[in-house]
Amino acid sequence: MKNSFFSVLGVLSLASAVVCSASPVWETDWSKALEKAGKSGQPVLVDFTGSDWCPGCIYLRKNIFDTDAFAKYAEDNNFVLVELDFPRTEGKMPPEQLKFHEELMRRYGISVFPSVLMMEGNGAPYAKIVGPSRTVEEYLKKLEAAGETRLKLKEAVAAARALEGKEKLEKLVQAIKLLPEDLQPYQKELIAEISALDPEDKYGFAGKAEKAVTLAAQRLMMEQFYKKHAGPFSAEKVRAGQEEALQMLEKRDLLPPIRLEIAKYVSDGYALERNYPKALEYLNMARDADPESPAAKKLEPWINNMQKIINKEK
Repeated sequence: MKNSFFSVLGVLSLASAVVCSASPVWETDWSKALEKAGKSGQPVLVDFTGSDWCPGCIYLRKNIFDTDAFAKYAEDNNFVLVELDFPRTEGKMPPEQLKFHEELMRRYGISVFPSVLMMEGNGAPYAKIVGPSRTVEEYLKKLEAAGETRLKLKEAVAAARALEGKEKLEKLVQAIKLLPEDLQPYQKELIAEISALDPEDKYGFAGKAEKAVTLAAQRLMMEQFYKKHAGPFSAEKVRAGQEEALQMLEKRDLLPPIRLEIAKYVSDGYALERNYPKALEYLNMARDADPESPAAKKLEPWINNMQKIINKEK
């Protein structure tokens, strides 16, 4: 009898260990995941990844997401985990699913892999984490900070909704500004409340929502442009791409990040032709299109190097 008891106890302990060390379940159905989170109120962690080509994505999965520490944290915080993969291996994913993932990538302005969005079940993100961390502990600290942002936002919105009129408007604006500026346009429910109290759009949030839609459309335009001019390198192909890019720059409705990207493309074309003064001109134009952005700051070394090349040739 005693042996039976310990045998059963051993089986139960083994089962418990298996459960504790089990990898968390990642949902790949976007609609299903958001529907679940919408009903339960759970936070959603969305991983935009290139599982078969992106070194940072592979590191993030192996050294952070597949660890027991992350699994416990995700369980303790009741995360709905979503993987949006962008594989390059042919046949690994149905084309229609990959196309849908690309639409989501444009919708949320994802341009770097890996990127993780923390969001609510209504699709409104409250935090973005770009790239992996060296250790799982460092990454969990970032998730902890995201959770604190979520809590502060909920508390601020609840407090604002207890008020009326101008006071409510001001508190709602203060609440949404707890989020990074690039995530604010996705708070559609909050923006709708603010817009109802601010019909003249003095705070500019209605405009931000429209800007997010325009930016997604212009990112699609750029994707189509790159696909059109992809392929084997040739002087004719470079010239054709450059001419089309110059025509695109004439459009007045281009948003700053897109104008920067196109001007940089034109500059690269001139650099290939060894027309360094023109290359520098368009590098400066790219930087000035969106001067406070990280992308613009990354152009400074290019501008300095191009200026040095020009000075040497004088």
